[in-house]
Amino acid sequence: MHGITLRPGDRVLLYTDGVTEARTRDGDESGMERFADHVIRATAAGELAPETLRKLIHSVLDAQPGRLRDDATILLVEWWPPSL
Repeated sequence: MHGITLRPGDRVLLYTDGVTEARTRDGDESGMERFADHVIRATAAGELAPETLRKLIHSVLDAQPGRLRDDATILLVEWWPPSL
């Protein structure tokens, strides 16, 4: 078992391969590079987690020529401990 300590504001992003293997209108795979670039740019711009997730989902769906061929799940969690 592995563990990691999250600090306030840290984010954890989980996704299925259907996100990075989704095809663009040109038939190319969206790919990890495009996916990571989107997340890095949003984080650097200071976007809130819900807005980052919304834009990420739309970027995957908008690049599709039709329906997704595989499951595409994205989960973004931002850690903020309860106030004491």
